[in-house]
Order: sequence, then structure tokens, then C-alpha cells
Amino acid sequence: MSDLSRRSFLKVTSATAAGAVATGCYRYSDIPQKLLPYVTQPEEITPGIPVYYASTCTGCSAGCGLHVKTREGRPIKLEGNPEHPVNQGALCARGQSLIGHTYSPDRHRGPGKPNGDEFEAISWDDATALLAEKVRANPGGTYVLGRDRGPTGSDVLDRFVSGVGAGGRVVYDPFVNEALRAATKQVFGVASEPQFDLSGADLVIDFGSDFLETGASPVRHARELADARSVAEHGDGGTRFVYIGPRMSMTASGADEWIPAKPGTEGILALAIARAAVQAGDGEAVTSLAPFDPTSSAEKTGVDAETIERLGRAVAKAKAPVALPPGPALASRRAVATSAAVLLLNHVAGAQGKTLTIPNAKSGAVASHRELSTLIDAMKAGRVSTLLIHGANPLHSVPASFGFAEALAKVPFVVSFATSADETSQAAHLVLPDHSPLESWGDSSPADGVRSIVQPAVAPLYDTRATEDVLLDVARALGANVPAGTFHEILQGAWSGIEWSEALQRGGDFGGAGAPVSRSLAASAASLEVGEPPLEGDGDLVLLAHPHPLLGDGAHANLPWLQEVADPVIKVAWISWAEIHNETAEKLGVEHGDVVSVTTPAGTVEVPVVPRGGIRKDVVAIATGQGHTVGHYASGAVDGRPGEARGVNVLDLLPARADENGGSAFLTVRAKLVATGGYRQMPVWQKVDNKRGRVLGQQISLLALANSEPGAAYPSHGTAGAEGHGDDPGGAHGDDQGAAHGSGGSVAAGPDPHVFRPYDEAGDAESEDYRWSMSIDIDRCSGCSACIAACYIENNIPVVGEKQGALGRHMPWLRIERYVGDGEAVLKAGRNAIESTEELGKVDIRNSPMLCQQCGAAPCEPVCPVFATYHNEEGLNGMVYNRCIGTRYCANNCSYKVRRYNYYDYQLETWPDPMPLMLNPDVTVRGQGVMEKCTFCVQRIQEARQGAKDAGRLIADGEVKTACQQSCPSHAIQFGNSRDSQSAVVKHSEDPVRGYHALHDLNTRPGVTYLAQVERGKIEG
Repeated sequence: MSDLSRRSFLKVTSATAAGAVATGCYRYSDIPQKLLPYVTQPEEITPGIPVYYASTCTGCSAGCGLHVKTREGRPIKLEGNPEHPVNQGALCARGQSLIGHTYSPDRHRGPGKPNGDEFEAISWDDATALLAEKVRANPGGTYVLGRDRGPTGSDVLDRFVSGVGAGGRVVYDPFVNEALRAATKQVFGVASEPQFDLSGADLVIDFGSDFLETGASPVRHARELADARSVAEHGDGGTRFVYIGPRMSMTASGADEWIPAKPGTEGILALAIARAAVQAGDGEAVTSLAPFDPTSSAEKTGVDAETIERLGRAVAKAKAPVALPPGPALASRRAVATSAAVLLLNHVAGAQGKTLTIPNAKSGAVASHRELSTLIDAMKAGRVSTLLIHGANPLHSVPASFGFAEALAKVPFVVSFATSADETSQAAHLVLPDHSPLESWGDSSPADGVRSIVQPAVAPLYDTRATEDVLLDVARALGANVPAGTFHEILQGAWSGIEWSEALQRGGDFGGAGAPVSRSLAASAASLEVGEPPLEGDGDLVLLAHPHPLLGDGAHANLPWLQEVADPVIKVAWISWAEIHNETAEKLGVEHGDVVSVTTPAGTVEVPVVPRGGIRKDVVAIATGQGHTVGHYASGAVDGRPGEARGVNVLDLLPARADENGGSAFLTVRAKLVATGGYRQMPVWQKVDNKRGRVLGQQISLLALANSEPGAAYPSHGTAGAEGHGDDPGGAHGDDQGAAHGSGGSVAAGPDPHVFRPYDEAGDAESEDYRWSMSIDIDRCSGCSACIAACYIENNIPVVGEKQGALGRHMPWLRIERYVGDGEAVLKAGRNAIESTEELGKVDIRNSPMLCQQCGAAPCEPVCPVFATYHNEEGLNGMVYNRCIGTRYCANNCSYKVRRYNYYDYQLETWPDPMPLMLNPDVTVRGQGVMEKCTFCVQRIQEARQGAKDAGRLIADGEVKTACQQSCPSHAIQFGNSRDSQSAVVKHSEDPVRGYHALHDLNTRPGVTYLAQVERGKIEG
């Protein structure tokens, strides 16, 4: 202590005190602690003011633009980049959760040698020397396996392979659509990925691509479809949408019509529709389409001939139709022919050059399932001495029947570049951890004319290195001819001709695509081997292994928010389940949650069942992504069970089969289901979909909307409507739209009795300047759950895990209620889950986001004995967490059930180090025994208020965006000040027919306005 001066002592103690305020009671035993006060403050950093960095999302191949929000050097939130042409400011749930990879407790802290549960740390110099020694011993036996790393990163890997004389590089992505590339080559003569533009289409036919959840670019397509179907812009209802597939997925739930064709027969149906379109358009008969007459095609596809002819007439009538080929779930052993058939339908419909463009083939390596199979054979034969695996987890993502585990065991030296621990890195001989996405440099080319940049937003938290730099060091140690400099310098050189600083600020170069290239046909229907695909096994049900809409192939299964947020359709979280039809369940004698064994020639798994009406009777569907045994959240450690598999890996039920071109094939087998007699309580987010006649998830027909007049009662309510409620004889809004809101009738008329507006009465807000309100258009909402994930991360909402979730103790401030029609499903006795009444072929799904309504007359406020919940002067229902004593009276009195109670100190229980580093410092971290709920992101309001105050003005419209609004891909949410008559939220809410308030007849005066879904009906030919 004698060597420590008073100044130094005060410097250390003050820095320590500041750290205590930031970290609270969290432990950072594994994180290097450096107390470095800002003696010379960085120019770009002002404490308390966020700094944003433009980057690119690497969660999938879509390549959406990012703005990374940082506070004092810590990334705390990911936002969409408004300038990026792909996502235009929105971001999906997977992209929102990507920040978790940086703060994952599973991260490798540095290089080392795994040995079972032990990990022997070594230095980077020793690790690089060891790898160089292994490569030098047998260069030709060295192979590189992993995902695409972008144009510049892939070029560096290729230069490494050629420089050291390695055996080769295999690019592998489990769900890459190889069949579509092969089909494009077959039909149009160029091996590229077609670009589908939904914004200009007037008819969309989706043959099971599930483009809104797991397609090529879900965020872009969600925006395009929502805009094209906007009733505000298109009085006739806009684009019509038909979904063809065996299961009502999230994408199918937003369609006008669902046609449950036999899985694998999409190609037959596409050519039959093409034939009907040619005939309906009085076109010249196409001889090659003759075998696909409606009658014979109906027998093969399970779709009646009248429907085929009707769709053909609709295609002929449409000005700009587009058809999307099947996605991975429907990739059968005839996947190439099926995709080619759909491309031919586009050609017949005249889509090319309008809604379909065929870009030139990209240079560089392309993911290939055939090359992976060849590599596995070489590994089994002992021809691979060193295998370098990056950005992939093949021990989980490759079906077990392919024998990858057996082949890997025969490789003498396996190197994993995994950022976090997974099954493959645990089996490696050497781990050389890569940076996390937010610590990395790179680039991407997600679309024609679009170049995006990946730049780090934080210095590496641990002793990690970029994979490209490691391979460059190894190549130089071997004397190979590779580019000079670090990967960062090579990347900067690859962007020559473009202002580097400007590219970093914008997030890339968005010069735009060139003129569309006209492609002529290189094949006809006669050359396609279209037919019913061969299926193995003697089971009664076709196994549909479909990508999980949030987890995908499981690469992000260690992100707790993607586990916690329920599946958008089934509303189950954390586990695997088997979807079967209600009649199938009755035959098996099982109900929701009962465990069955699913057996194919490749293996057997046991999962609980979810009976529903939205699936064909001859199909059983299991989502991918689960079944991990390594990874904190992926393996169940959140519930105290590290190392145990969470759910099942459905890929292990698939035989080792490929399509005609050697690509991935998932639709290959039949399964046999047997009841085991077991039962599992499932973490279900929504237990009933029965509205019980209440004003929730409203719908109006397109015809009623077209015939309505301002001032008329809601067409679907009242004595003549289908959704009357309460004792209100005058409909949802009373006899006069502006004079009364429901049976209470206590709200005074607004300035214009013929215009529906957000509630803004004198008692709702004392402020003369602000009354914060929100509007939600459920006709645009796809149910994707991006808003939920964004709310979790923005507001420090804890995850509770499977056990607490099964008890109904979820913590999200926002949920999306999914109603099937009017919600006539009933709760089965003894089962905490819905019995869905979805009908085959019928689509009436209403996604209704539900959050705190910020009521003007909030029923939660008067019952709080300690005044912890109160009404502020700007109309917000606030919470004083320090006053709350957890009586939960407010939750009991809440009409909307949107309040959440902390049963445990979830932050300490389930947020291991270093996850607390990503907490938003602008939001209080709540503790055990406290009630919490949506605040309309009041911290963002306060941030905007400070800037407006400094400028001497009011907060401008659009200056505040809530986290849910900002993330929504379909722009269904608007937020703003209802006291500003020109604000977007007021204009969005002023719908004289579709506007309504949830449960308004309780006289709560909600601050959230909903716009009813529009029912457009079946497609007319």
C-alpha cells in the first residue's frame, strides 16, 4: 500500500465503484478486468451516448444490413440498416439474437486441445506451428470444410488451398437450395439462384418455399408481400397469395388459400397448372405439357381437377404472376425436376423479366452436398490426414446415416475454428477459435449489385483470431504464395475503387443491380423426370423434416432467445415435437403432450405430439435445429442439465440419399408412430385460441371493406356480423363510430364522428404536447416473432427456461396471439394446450400482437396498494420497480394479461458470464418479486426528448421507434404521438372500418389501435 499514491488509490477506487454500478452483483471471474479511465477520451465515445457501427448480419445467407448499437465499447443491440436494400431497416428474430454469439458462455477463450471434458490451453504460436507441421507432412491430405465466408474470405481460403497444395475445399450449408441452382441450369442454361420479386407481383403461388420464415431472404420478402397486399395502397386487396404444401406453416398462415398437396408432387402440380394456364389463355398447345392433364394430375397430387384448372385460369389472367419453388423440407430425390417444373410455370406465365430474374452465376465455391459426400468417402478411406472445419457443425447438421462421425474418427488431425463449443469442436484435436460476428471483418454479396461489409463493433473479448489470419500465417510458414498483410488489409484492398470510410459508414456499396438479362429456355417439360418421389420405409406417414423458423439447422440453438421465443405456429418453445393430424392422433390414442416413438429405417426418436388440423393426414412433421448435446442453452444447462440433448435431431431419421444432381434430399422416408404411454408437459406460450366472442384478432372480408362507408359499424360485428361480443347491439364501435366505443359508451365523441382515432381523452394524458400511442395492422403481421426477440434484448428481459415455461411463467412483454378463425378451439380436459380446429385447405389465421395497452383508464393502477404502477402525464402506464412488493393485484386486474412477475432472480440463475455485459444500461434490471411489463420503450422516448430539448423543440414524428416497431419486417407497427394530427400513428389508425381497440367495451381506453385483418377469399380463375 505504501507504493500506491493517494491519486492512484482514488483512481482505482472510483473506477471500481463505477464498475459496481454497471455490473451490479454479477460475476466476471472469467473475464480479464482492466481499469482504464478515459485520460484521453476517444473522439467517437461520449459516456452515456450510444455509438453505432454499420455491419452485415451473418445469421443466414440473406445478408441483411446492421447497425450495431454500442455503449462504452459494448454492443448491446442490433438494428436493421435503413439504407441497406435487402432489409431496409428491419431485422428478423435470428438477426436480433445474433448479438448473443459474442457474449455466449460457451465461447472458447483461446486455442487449445480438447480431451473429453478437459481443455488444454496452448499459445497461438504453438498452435500455428502444430498446424503447419501437420499440413507440411501431407498437404494433399489437407481439406477445408465449412460455410461460405463471403467473397473476400472465400478468396483467402481458396488461396490457402492452392498455395499449400491442399486436397481441396468443400463449402457446405445444410439448407442451401442446390436443387434450384441445378434446375436453373437445366431450364435457363445458367447455374445461378433466381431472384423473385414479390413487390411487383399480382399473384404469388408458393410451392412450399416458406419464404417468410426460412426462405432465401425472409425479411425482404415479408416487406415486399406486405406492401403488395396493403389495402391502404390497393383497394382491391392487392396481391393474391396461394400456398401449396402439406403443412400449414407460418408462411401458409398468411395466404389467401392453402392447398395441401401430397408432399413431393409439387412439380406435377406446377406443370398441370401451366397446362391449364396455356389453355385458359387461348395459347398454342404445348405438346410437352399434354401428360399433365388435370384429371390424372389430381390423382397423383391429391388436388382436385377443378382447383388445378381454376389456378391455371388465375395464372393466365394475372399480369405479373410468380411461382416459388419448394424449400429444403420438400427437397426429394426428384427435387431438381420439381424446381425446374416451377421455373417452367414462371416462363409460361411470363414472369421472366418482371417478377423473376436470372442473374449470372457467381464466381467462387458454391455449397455442394455431392462434394461433402465425396469428402466423407475420402475420410473413410483414410485419404484425409488433416481436416479444417470452420463455421459449421457437421456432427449435428449432417444426417447420421451419412457416417460423418465414423469418417471423422478416421482423420488423424481435426482442427475446429468454432467460436463456441459444439459437438464437432469437442471431437477435434485442436481448437483455434474464430472471432464472433461482432468482432470480425468480412464482406457479403447477398444480391445482384449489393456489396455489404462486415466490420467489428468491439475488440475481441477473448484470445481469438480470424480464421483467415490463422490460415495465412500457416501458409506463410510453409512458404506458400498467399496475399501479404492481415485479412483486414486484404479486405480493404478488395474494396479498392470504393471509398473505404464511406463504405464503413453506410455498411457497404449499394450501387444497384444492372439491367435484367433475358434468358431463353434450354429445356422443356418433356425432358423433366417429374413424378412422385420414391420414399423409403414401411410407415404410414411421410416424414417432413422442416427447418425450424427460428433455430434453422441448429447453428444458433445456443442463443437463449431463439429457444425461449415460441414457434410462431405451434407456440411451443425449448423442445422438439411431432405434428400430426387430429384424426391420426385419435387413431394412435394420443393427445397433446403424449410421447410417441417415431421410427424410420435410419433410426428412432421419442417426442411429444401436437395434434392439429393444419397438416395432411398422411404426414408427420418434426422441426430441425434441436438435439444438441453441447452448448449451454442448446443442451439444457439453463435448467441445470448440461450435456443432455434438448429435443431430438430429426436429421438422424433420414437415410443417406440425394437428389438427381447429388444435392441434399430431406423428403425421402416414411415413418411409423407408436404411442409410448409417456407424457411431457410442454412449455406452451398460448394455451387456447378461443376468442370467446371478444374483440381480439378481428377480421373483415374484402367485399365488406369495399362496400363500407365512413361512419358505418364494423362490418363483421353487431347483430348481423359473425363476431358480436358482450351486450353491445350496435357492433364493435357502437351505433356511431366516433360517439361511443363499445357498451360502456362513456367516451366523448371526437372532433370527427366519422373517423376512428386512437383514444386521446383529457384524462389519458395531462401533457398538452404528448400522448404516446401505437397502431398495429394485423393484416400485415406474419407472426414471425422478430418483435418479441427485439423486445427481449432491448429491455433486458430474462429467459426462464423450459421448466418455468411449462408452468406458464413466461417473461416476454410482448406476445403474438394466434387465432384460428373465430377461435372456436376448446381446451382439452387435463391438457394445457390447444386443440386446433384448422381445416385442411382453409386459411383463417389471425396474428394479433398483444402488449401493455397503456390504457387511459388502466384497471391495474387503482388496485396497487403501494402505487408502484401509475399513470404519467404523457399517457403511459409506468412502473416504479423499487416500490413493487409483488402482490400481483395488478396482474389479476389486467384485462389483457400482459404483466409479468419475477418468480426467481432469473438474471443470476440463467444469465451466466459474460452475458450481463450486453445488458442495456438505459433499462433497469428487475429482480425477484417484481412485476414488469411493456413500457413503449420509454428509454428511447427519453433519449429523443433530450435531443429535442437541446434544440428547443418537441419530439418530431418518427424520431422515436420502439424496438418492436423497428424490427418488424412487414412494417405492421407504427408508434408516435397521437396529439400530433399529422403523425404516422394517427394516419395509420384513422381507418373508419378496420380500426378497433382490443376489449374496448371494458372502457379501458387503450393506447393501442388495431387494424383488422382482411379476408380476401379463394383465388378466382
